[in-house]
Amino acid sequence: MPIYEYECSECKTVFETLVTSASTETEVACTKCSSTKVQKIMSAGSLRVGSGGGLPIAPPHGGGCGGGSGFS
Repeated sequence: MPIYEYECSECKTVFETLVTSASTETEVACTKCSSTKVQKIMSAGSLRVGSGGGLPIAPPHGGGCGGGSGFS
């Protein structure tokens, strides 16, 4: 079940909503003013910045089916 981040067009509140398969047909409402005029916004929750403050570091990944990166 994904968590989406929204911004209210009325009061500019940013909030998160857990979206289940049953609630995909339900309109999302602002948690502060109850307005349904909301926009889904891009969340940067999966990026980390390295200790040097430079480029983001990709999240760690497991071995998967191949077990390696494909390079020898």
